Amino acid sequence: IGFMLPSKDDAIIWRGPRKNGLIKQFLTDVVWNDLDYLIIDTPPGTSDEHISIVQYLKSTEIDGAVIVTTPQEVAMADVRKELNFCKKTGLNVLGVIENM
Repeated sequence: IGFMLPSKDDAIIWRGPRKNGLIKQFLTDVVWNDLDYLIIDTPPGTSDEHISIVQYLKSTEIDGAVIVTTPQEVAMADVRKELNFCKKTGLNVLGVIENM
C-alpha cells in the first residue's frame, strides 16, 4: 500500500473494517498459486488484524507461524501474548527467532 501513496512520508490512517477488508482481499482474492512460504509482517500484539489473518488462512491448511522478536523484555512480553494467541486460535508455532 505504501508504494501507492503520493509521498513515502504519508501515513495510512484506516480503522478496523477498512484494514480487515484489505487483509481479506489480499489473502482470498489474490491468486497466489503454489507457495512454499507467505511472510506476513505484523506489528506486535494480538489485534483484529491478527485474528483476520488467522481466519482467512485457516482454509488454506496453513502449517503455522514463525514468531520473530528482539531480546528486550517488552518485546518478550508481546511474544508471550502472541504464543498464547496462537494456542487459543489453534495456530501451530513453528519456531521463535530472536533478531538482534
